Amino acid sequence: MYDNRGYMFSKTCEYAIRATIFIAQKSRQGERAGIKDIAKGIEAPEHFIAKVLQELSRKSLVLSAKGPNGGFYHNQESAQSTLADIVRTIDGDKIFNGCGLGLKQCSNRTPALSIMSLRR
Repeated sequence: MYDNRGYMFSKTCEYAIRATIFIAQKSRQGERAGIKDIAKGIEAPEHFIAKVLQELSRKSLVLSAKGPNGGFYHNQESAQSTLADIVRTIDGDKIFNGCGLGLKQCSNRTPALSIMSLRR
């Protein structure tokens, strides 16, 4: 369930979440965010974040406009996206179908919290 760094989300998913929050902040200010600004603002490689944003845009989790006043932004509808929407788009459903704590024994019949209480 966890990646090799011990985190629940992949690095790609982490960048997607951070980029979406960055874009939301800019959108609240009435601005659109360009790739360079986003990459700098979230400390991500520009070419990599461009691919991530392309996928988020395909799923309408962020919107984009081309041209001199273009960039990424949110409208009322895309601003309703949830963290789960971003995670599903980037990492798939695996995090929602297993143990959130990464335990191998966790299931609907034996949730992690009850397993942990048995180990005391």
